Amino acid sequence: MSENIEIKEPVNKFKKFLIDFLDVIAFLVFIGWLFLFIKVFILSVVVVKWHSMLPNYNEGNILFVDKFYWKYFDGIKRWDVVVVMPPSSNVSYLKRVIWLPGDTITIKSGNVYLCKNDWNLYTWNDIISTSEFKKDGLICKELKENYIRWKTVNLKWFNEKIVTRAKCGIDTFKLYTWQYLVFWDDRMYSTDSRCCFKWVCLWKNDIYYITKDEILWRVLNNYFKK
Repeated sequence: MSENIEIKEPVNKFKKFLIDFLDVIAFLVFIGWLFLFIKVFILSVVVVKWHSMLPNYNEGNILFVDKFYWKYFDGIKRWDVVVVMPPSSNVSYLKRVIWLPGDTITIKSGNVYLCKNDWNLYTWNDIISTSEFKKDGLICKELKENYIRWKTVNLKWFNEKIVTRAKCGIDTFKLYTWQYLVFWDDRMYSTDSRCCFKWVCLWKNDIYYITKDEILWRVLNNYFKK
């Protein structure tokens, strides 16, 4: 009667440690490249500068931004907050998309209106249907714009709609199929598409519409508050 004897090789502890160590390094390298890929092409983080988007976005807020999905799958929607960079500038701006390609809008008595020929198929809930008027054959209805509020002298904010002033002598904007109109939330104390992104317009009637190519990122959420 014979017995099978199992012979075990001596454990090489250094070899085992080296294999485990290389596995950890490979995993960390993979995670690092994955993080870098996401940061460069998918998502990123930006810090808000200035106070033009008060009271919703304050200076020092940290925001997640979508670099990829909106551009190829979702598109830009009304009320989206975006980071834009005009081609004549090396400074990026945080702004809110108010009007989409093909829209006609007008500012009257401090309120913003969307103007259309036919409202029968329009089901948007952010319109004040009781506040309307006719202009150039279009029916203009007021936006609710609940995200902007009055600011008092002691910097307190209240749930009343802030006044939107026309600038550069223009109160009506007709967008082509490739144009967007963007405003800052702090309408009384900021400049935007109403006034060519500058504190002073260089030319009368100088408006600055935004194209899709000038939109860098779409804001996902307000991540940290200062």
